[in-house]
Amino acid sequence: MLKIPRIILFTAVLFFHTNAAVIYMNGDYSSIEYHLGVLSEIERFQIPIDTVVGSDWGAFTGALWSAGWSSAQIRELIKSWDSLPKAEQPKKVALWHKEWLIKHKEDGSPFLVELDERKPYFGQVFFDLRVQESLWRSDIGSKVPFRKIDSTENYPFPPVVRREQDAPVRIFSTSIALRDTNGSAEERYQQKLWREDSTLIIFRPHSKPNPDSLFETGVQAVQARRSRLAQITQSSGLWALNYQLSPPPPRFLYFPVFDSIPAEIQEHLKSFWNPSDTGILGVRNFLRNLQEDGSYRGVNLVLDTGSLLQINSESSPHLSLSLIGFGGTLFGTNVAANANFRFVNQFGYNLNFTAFYGQGVKGIEPNLRFERFFMESGDFFAKAKFYEYEPTSFFQKQIDYIDMRLLKENGSRIVLGIEKDRLQIAVELERRDITSGASGRPIYDKDAFEDDDEEPKPIGFEYEPVSVSSMFPYAKWLWQSEGYNRWFAKEGFMAQLMGGFKAVSVHSIDQEAPLYVSSQGILSITGLLSEYISISTGTEFGANFRRTDKGKIVMPNKLYGLSYFHPDPALGNRYRFAMGMGSYMEEWQTPNNSSHLYGLVHAGLSLQWQGSGIFLVGGFAKDGEPNPWSEMGTKRLFAEPKIRLKMQTFDFVLGYNQIYSLGNHANITKKGENRIFLSLQSGFFD
Repeated sequence: MLKIPRIILFTAVLFFHTNAAVIYMNGDYSSIEYHLGVLSEIERFQIPIDTVVGSDWGAFTGALWSAGWSSAQIRELIKSWDSLPKAEQPKKVALWHKEWLIKHKEDGSPFLVELDERKPYFGQVFFDLRVQESLWRSDIGSKVPFRKIDSTENYPFPPVVRREQDAPVRIFSTSIALRDTNGSAEERYQQKLWREDSTLIIFRPHSKPNPDSLFETGVQAVQARRSRLAQITQSSGLWALNYQLSPPPPRFLYFPVFDSIPAEIQEHLKSFWNPSDTGILGVRNFLRNLQEDGSYRGVNLVLDTGSLLQINSESSPHLSLSLIGFGGTLFGTNVAANANFRFVNQFGYNLNFTAFYGQGVKGIEPNLRFERFFMESGDFFAKAKFYEYEPTSFFQKQIDYIDMRLLKENGSRIVLGIEKDRLQIAVELERRDITSGASGRPIYDKDAFEDDDEEPKPIGFEYEPVSVSSMFPYAKWLWQSEGYNRWFAKEGFMAQLMGGFKAVSVHSIDQEAPLYVSSQGILSITGLLSEYISISTGTEFGANFRRTDKGKIVMPNKLYGLSYFHPDPALGNRYRFAMGMGSYMEEWQTPNNSSHLYGLVHAGLSLQWQGSGIFLVGGFAKDGEPNPWSEMGTKRLFAEPKIRLKMQTFDFVLGYNQIYSLGNHANITKKGENRIFLSLQSGFFD
């Protein structure tokens, strides 16, 4: 960087016209609004400015203003920097720091250097590119001479002048308040020098300004010194700063160049750039795609000509190991271990493996995903699950006889599909070996048949698993704001639609259930009332149905196990939807909230801070069919208050789920169900 010695800079200032002023500006990014308020009043009063001297972000503001941008235009430019939302920070990432330095070539054009290239947030990269663009689009110093010093640490800034007759009119804009005594020893000494220099006209607030009113504070600071400004106010009309009526037009279409990218990742990185995007929209979408993918921790964007955007980045394999899911409900524990490995080679590979145990279930879930495998941004995935499930009696109640209960289930499932943007198309293949109460065969004592007068009584039951297979090709559309949590959101939305055709067959008796349509939809929205209070609302529906030969719409056929005469509710229940009547019923699915046809609406209120707080949700649900497992009617009200404590390493939830029936069926008089639940998960949570 070309450093201008202070003595040379000060000597040059002595030769400025006496009827014009030199303005100095310093400060961090937040001070830009304050400087713009000062500059807007200088424009309004037509105060002649001969030279602009700046440091840090004051130099950025002064550079554009000296090139002919008005304060209003610079302010609009600042507001237009709609940088990307912050990406989730890596779990272990070194602290990073970056800074822009404005240099000048011999021809006066700006040259920018980035001190630190490692950035976990791409919103900053987008902002930095707009800085480059703004400076390249300007002819700095073409209207008013402009100088920059390297840092405010090179104090005194402005240079101290002891005799007023030796100095030109000097104006200093700073957002540091007169009564602000905080700061380092250097900053306090700097303020002492300002007070001793009688030649300075200092525009500064009296007390520390509100960050939301910095622009207005800058305006007021100028108005408070109007008597001092009267001597230099333009009256002859000989001087005027010719502001451009509009900012210079963009010179750049941002043609991306990936020449410096390693060959093994070049095509993968290129796929994030949408060829149909132009201008800054292409850059924003490119960075947003990188942010969502997470394979690249840092990226450099440099404008080297009027149309070429040099892009450089690197990607290294990421391996994460975690132990999650300590706890469950009050009736058992769940423990899960997870390993995830991601790397890039032409396209992305994501291998995920989870093993879980507890709460009557154990199993493994391998997951393989080929990222950006087709149509530039589409993924191919293969998911599998192998499990053994033996539910506790709490989750399924015996109503009249034990034949309705599910005793044990061994299952395997594989899902193959493709995913692009918000659309997923896949096919699910599943096989279950289900042992239910209905599959029990009585065992008799052979001596019991010798008495012809009495009906023999079984001395026990022998249970045999029933094999059930299903195939479910489906399409799913999901639109969800980043990091949204349906039952614990502070703000955001989620919309999901799923539909497909499902075929189910029971192998034990060669039963083929007719093909039926399975569809489900969820809509949930949460909004802020204040910083800590949120309200939510949503709806959900599910429908499994088929069309008969006579054109009638009916529910799927009942499934029979080992008996040709009686349907097995345990088998049929495995292919019903589970209604999300609160977070408990959504996470801990039970036979009581299952249905082939249902709809529900819910509303909620939360008082929370950083994910922790008190949450209350309630709503109304309507079954389209009586549930053989449930003791309640088809119309239900539900309420679920809960307390959540969420930290970086654990997530604790204590809640109470209450369901109340508005009617009953089968002459059953019980009206409600209630459960206290506890959930504790430990690990690292985003």
